[in-house]
Amino acid sequence: MPRSSAAPASEPTNSRRPRSRFPLRAVGLGLLLLPLNAFWLIHMEMTTNQGSGTGGTSGPYPTTFSLFANVICLLVVLTALNGLATRMRPKWAFSQGELLIVYIMLTIGSCIPSVDFLDVLLPMMGHSTQHANAQNGWSSLYMQHMPSWFHVTDKEALKDWYQGNANPYTWAHLRAWLPALTAWGLFILALFGTMFCLNVIWRRQWTRHEKLSYPIIQLPMDMTDPVTPFYSRRLMWAGLLAAAGISLLNGVNVLAPSVPSIPVKIVDMAPYFTAKPWNNIGWTPISFYPFAIGLGFLLPADLLFSCWFFYFVWKAERILSSFAGWSDYSQSFPYLNEQCFGGYVGIAAIALWGLRGHLAQVLREARRPAPPDEDEHPISYRAALVGAALGFLFLVGFFVKAGLSIWTALASFLIYFAIATACTRMRAELGPPAHDLHNGGPDYILTAAFGTRAFGGQQLTLLTWFYWFNRAYRSIAMPYQLEAFKMGERKGISSRHIAAAIGLATLVGLLSGYWALYHMGYRYGVEARMAPHLYWFGNEAFSRLTGWMSSPKYTDIPAMLAVGLGLAGTLTLQAIRMRFAWWPIHPLGLAVSGSYSMNTIWLPLIIAWVCKVSILRYGGMKLYRQSLWFFLGLIVGDYVMGCAWPAVGYFIRANTYSFQQ
Repeated sequence: MPRSSAAPASEPTNSRRPRSRFPLRAVGLGLLLLPLNAFWLIHMEMTTNQGSGTGGTSGPYPTTFSLFANVICLLVVLTALNGLATRMRPKWAFSQGELLIVYIMLTIGSCIPSVDFLDVLLPMMGHSTQHANAQNGWSSLYMQHMPSWFHVTDKEALKDWYQGNANPYTWAHLRAWLPALTAWGLFILALFGTMFCLNVIWRRQWTRHEKLSYPIIQLPMDMTDPVTPFYSRRLMWAGLLAAAGISLLNGVNVLAPSVPSIPVKIVDMAPYFTAKPWNNIGWTPISFYPFAIGLGFLLPADLLFSCWFFYFVWKAERILSSFAGWSDYSQSFPYLNEQCFGGYVGIAAIALWGLRGHLAQVLREARRPAPPDEDEHPISYRAALVGAALGFLFLVGFFVKAGLSIWTALASFLIYFAIATACTRMRAELGPPAHDLHNGGPDYILTAAFGTRAFGGQQLTLLTWFYWFNRAYRSIAMPYQLEAFKMGERKGISSRHIAAAIGLATLVGLLSGYWALYHMGYRYGVEARMAPHLYWFGNEAFSRLTGWMSSPKYTDIPAMLAVGLGLAGTLTLQAIRMRFAWWPIHPLGLAVSGSYSMNTIWLPLIIAWVCKVSILRYGGMKLYRQSLWFFLGLIVGDYVMGCAWPAVGYFIRANTYSFQQ
């Protein structure tokens, strides 16, 4: 099985570079674009239909895949304007490094207002206060266990946020939200800071020594490369026009149904399987997303094969479970989420084991003064170790202060950072298009491992608040931070300048995300003209908490066995790969293939795998490098036209086409 991936850009030499100037205008442009980016992103993911008044579905969802569509669209605009500036006013033109700084800032800024982060936090802040009543008994069941600085307690202020058509900027509204927004804002800054310090600790091992390929960064690197102009490639334009044409036609069909369309979005095949045991196959969508085919082509062939191979393994498990009667024991059987969680733990264990020698070197270097080479270290190892420790202690202390036991808080954040490490490693090494891992956070795993009976009402209530940043990990910031440093290394951008850009983007991105969700809620109404997800996210968390407290359970032994099975399978596959170079099944495929997002793109990944293997086998690397431009064009065309439709819908106040899901 060919294992070749996209050819990485040339690595930098080890020679010392002169100290570079701070990219002030690039950072300034990034800061100016962050509020616009947050507003546009939340409009797409949570308020696309607000203009029509239907309050129906939303979409597209740019932050549910590893390469953010909204940022690629903005980069297309920036590179186009930069090309004009190069011709007309060369002094105004940005260098590739400056364009990448803007890209990095927008990417980090998009992680925060994403569908799996602030879009879950703010609904949780208001849901229990807004929906507590005599029938559900939430006030007496668990609300007394929530610190006032965790959520919004003013029901009158919340009513306007849920109903809309209100002024967001009255003191009564602002005063109601400020305590909780401030507390969780400090938490988010500590969370991102801890991730940053961990990346500083191990980035040299993964980037310089192991020379991981970082496939996700190839498209922005190529788009901004002045040496081989991206927009001069005919095959790229062929892919772009093909994908954009499909999205354009389908978008017109939404506005004028008499116009024909080309169906590429998901269609569920499960209803066609009606007889037992086949009816236990579960949600089985087929799709032909052009962007997913393009993303898949960037991946190594063995990972592509492993993703769809394990997808069918999970389907076979469901069917066999029904055939044997095991699914009658539990609706969760065969515990696919738990098996995938075990896979993530296995990936983290493999990554940390490979870092053992490097970590010893880090500890030795931390005893000496910080190295002067800013291209080698954004901060010293000593500062990174201290920062990671203090950040971790702050996060633990945040929940301990709220009333969570120390051991529960410690275990929860160890699980969280294990998953974050796994996501970062898999992105750096192989670049999977998605890594969501629903129902795999510490709140879910700890209650399954020890049973809800092992925790009191206060502990369960506080564990529920892990849900907002552990519901899924599609847009977790840690991989994007490390990829930012890799882009800087390839193009000679000072790591300290990148660190400053990441820090500023985190702060301004947080404020921008807060503002956009807060503003849109009061203007449009969360439950009036915004997408139903904003209600579902809060309801998911607190309905589960109600179930925990009203129906306590013991340890879920089958779930824990499934975790062990996923862990053992991952470690076994890794051992086989280390022993036999020809082995085609990658352990990462086990971890990521059971996710929601993989459900939506398994068929495009098969198409990409067939294309890649065929091209490599019959045309070699030369044909592969030539054809790569077509698949990059598929991504850009689908992204640009797909994200343009929500902008059109905003101005014409109508439902528009969502190019995914």
